[in-house]
Amino acid sequence: MKDKKNGDKPKIETLLEYANSIIATLREPFLVLDKNLRIITANRAFYTTFEVTEKDTIGWPLPDLGNRQWNIPKLLTLLKKILPEKKVVKDYEIELKLEQIGQRVMNLNACQLRVPKKIAAIIAAEEEAAAAEEEEEEELILLAIEDITERRRLLEELKKSEERFHRAFATSRDTLFLVHKTKGDILDSNAAATELIGYSHEEFLKKKLWEIGLMKDIEEFQEVLLELGKEGLIHYEDTAVKTKEGLSIDTEAYLVNKAEVMQCNIRDITERKEEEEELKKSQARFKVIFDATLDGMILVDIETKQFFMFNKAICQMLGYTEEEITRLHIKDIHPEVDLPYVMEQFERQARGEIKLATSIPVKRKDGSVFYADINTSQIILSKKKYLMGSFRDITERKIMQDELKEKMRDLERFSKFAVDRELKMEELEKKIKELEERLKGK
Repeated sequence: MKDKKNGDKPKIETLLEYANSIIATLREPFLVLDKNLRIITANRAFYTTFEVTEKDTIGWPLPDLGNRQWNIPKLLTLLKKILPEKKVVKDYEIELKLEQIGQRVMNLNACQLRVPKKIAAIIAAEEEAAAAEEEEEEELILLAIEDITERRRLLEELKKSEERFHRAFATSRDTLFLVHKTKGDILDSNAAATELIGYSHEEFLKKKLWEIGLMKDIEEFQEVLLELGKEGLIHYEDTAVKTKEGLSIDTEAYLVNKAEVMQCNIRDITERKEEEEELKKSQARFKVIFDATLDGMILVDIETKQFFMFNKAICQMLGYTEEEITRLHIKDIHPEVDLPYVMEQFERQARGEIKLATSIPVKRKDGSVFYADINTSQIILSKKKYLMGSFRDITERKIMQDELKEKMRDLERFSKFAVDRELKMEELEKKIKELEERLKGK
């Protein structure tokens, strides 16, 4: 009998070595405890995760480990009371505040195991206990510890993100739907959807997306679904939706591909389209007056300095076609040497400091130069600021003014000469009289 036991010992040690090898390769921290919660085995992951050594771990009661950070009533209750009754405990979460790694959330899985004492002795490397009777058993606790701090943080972030999404979804001024990606069923809607289309939330849940517009039928929905899978986003710039009363509303819509659903955003653009139509009419009226003006007229984008609108008179002045002038910039119609002065005047007009810039040199397409007085005013179109410049060709007037200045200079020179001559004559006459007086005296 004794020989048989001695013969079994290598086999047991081999099996235990095999078991310990498996434990050593586990990625999660793992402990083997005796019934007094004394640590008899720990794997490398435990030492690495909790930054402890084998010397400071093996043989120590778990509550006394480190600076007694593991002396947690909840944990001890689990190991001493709950486990003996249930034999197995799964996914038991506790919070630990450890000196080395700080506050952590751990997920524990434990089971109670009864093994012959001599096997327990080999596990604990206690050779003197190997002679114990095989029938005697020892209670062991296998404890797997998973650090789920990051997972918990991510779950909290996900929860907060979902809460923010639901708040945004519910309070959005745009109509929002969540739609089944293959069936087209409306799964959720917000208050704005009810306000715009007229159905209650419960009524929407019985509808298909194509029943409120956007697309004709399920066939078109399937085509849209394929495109959405490729692009991730589909934008309908101007599409109609049908209200509960059968009315058609102009809308702008986005379909967004989500992981499990399709999100549909719809915005009523009726008012915007009316404003755009009114703006077009206003611009058309403005263009009629603009084109009828005899002076050359240019509308310039204040930010880009690019030409936005112009009339035929300025095209004739500059020698460009209407197509050519659309590509021009302020710098293209002034001599390079005069640009610093021209741009300074433009900026002053844009700031509202002056309205009239006089005698501005303007360069034609053929390179010739004429002079213009440019009178400006700011206008706003589509919420954008423009500077409207009225160009009046003053080249002839300038030539006449320059000629007049030259004549005035000639006259001034002649007058000065005449005055000098008259003074000299008076002086000569005076000397002659003096000589005559002297002659008479003699």
